[in-house]
Amino acid sequence: MQAEKEEIIDELTQLKIERSKRRQRKEWELKMMGKCITWLIYAYAAAIITTGLNYILLEKSFKYEGIVEDSCQDFKTLKSVNDQIFPLLDELTYKKYFKIFRVNLENDCPFSIGEYICTSKKCVICTCNTTEIPSNWLSPASSPINYPKDDFAFWDSERYLSPSEWIWHVEDIENDKGVYVDLKLNPEAFTGYQGQHIWDVIYRENCYQGSLSEMCKEKRALNKLVQGLHTSISTQLSEFYVDLSTNNTYPNYTLYFERVGNHPERIRNLFFLYSVLLRSVILASDGIQKHDINSQSFEEDGRSKYLLNQILSLGNNQCQKPFDEQQFFNQITFEQKKDYQRYIHNISRIMDCVECQKCRVFGKMQTYGLGTALKILFSESPAEFSGKLKRNEIVALINTFGKVSSSVKSIDLMFERRARFHYNLLITIGIVGGVFIIFMVAIRKIYSEMDKKIQNMFKGMPSDNAQKGNRGQKSKRD
Repeated sequence: MQAEKEEIIDELTQLKIERSKRRQRKEWELKMMGKCITWLIYAYAAAIITTGLNYILLEKSFKYEGIVEDSCQDFKTLKSVNDQIFPLLDELTYKKYFKIFRVNLENDCPFSIGEYICTSKKCVICTCNTTEIPSNWLSPASSPINYPKDDFAFWDSERYLSPSEWIWHVEDIENDKGVYVDLKLNPEAFTGYQGQHIWDVIYRENCYQGSLSEMCKEKRALNKLVQGLHTSISTQLSEFYVDLSTNNTYPNYTLYFERVGNHPERIRNLFFLYSVLLRSVILASDGIQKHDINSQSFEEDGRSKYLLNQILSLGNNQCQKPFDEQQFFNQITFEQKKDYQRYIHNISRIMDCVECQKCRVFGKMQTYGLGTALKILFSESPAEFSGKLKRNEIVALINTFGKVSSSVKSIDLMFERRARFHYNLLITIGIVGGVFIIFMVAIRKIYSEMDKKIQNMFKGMPSDNAQKGNRGQKSKRD
């Protein structure tokens, strides 16, 4: 009997010990849950404060303040004009006459700049069949310029030309060479090709060296035009970014701010280039309006002429002189003019070293367009001279102007996208973090309530009675 009592007491003692351990574990779990919730609240508050400050301090738009350096217009005026011109210009570049560009892709690279192979299918272009080209474009009278050839890369013969003998030309394409490319069927977009080595050569070999602030304005202008062109191309690649793994195209604002947005001077150079292109188009208005726009599609050509007249009218009425070429280039020497031409030609030849076909087409086209704009600005009588422009020159000029106009339009869009992302991130952290903390608090509350119920269930068990009996005996002894 005594042995049974001792065995029962041992079992009750063991049960008591186990209950005590469970009780300690439950208390530890509740304590840890409380600490986790506390740290979650701290992390939540820190995330909200950090994200909120980032959003508040974030530049949500580009500051269009002051006059564009070396230009005649302020940022706001040029932006306002572009907001009106861009939709018309964008539609115009989709018309057959203006979307098909002739380019020679067979030129060898004249420089040793290393080999950078483009392996993406996005680098390849589709050329037009001859049957797709209107017959009047193939006639000698309408073919691209065919002046006597020089060595584009070095131009030794140019040193011996007198001003009366010298003729500015952009690029020769022989009648039996060159292909026609539909710029809209082969849109400029990110291909994965890394062309920084090309730009390094362009800046090193075809720009005046030194600080822009220390250069004369004639030299500074060329550097800013090239840098503005680089900015525009980088903007287009960011606006039409292609995820090579999924083949999806979307605007990549992170890439944009890495290459352009975080460098305000690059945006300023883009506006300078825009002012120069706009001025060249305005100066060439008479010649462009008289140009025979004929793609053998009466309805489409009629629309093209209407859009072109609207663009020229807006430019003349609202911003007739965004750039003063007479004041800016009045001191430019004949040698400096040849330098401009030589540099533009060298850039075009460097574009022949680009392994990505699509990048090469758009690089050469925009270099050609910039060269045509300078050709107009340097001419003594732009109105008369512009009437002699060839189809390829006008196509290059309009498409280059369209690309730069699109890049200017993208500035606000990129800033808005970045601001919207950070705002959405702030809201997401606020909602998700708050809900998660409330969920954790609720779980702890439920867990605590369940623990209390379990304790109430075990009240009156033998271990409790034994504990009370022991306490009673102890009291009697006392």
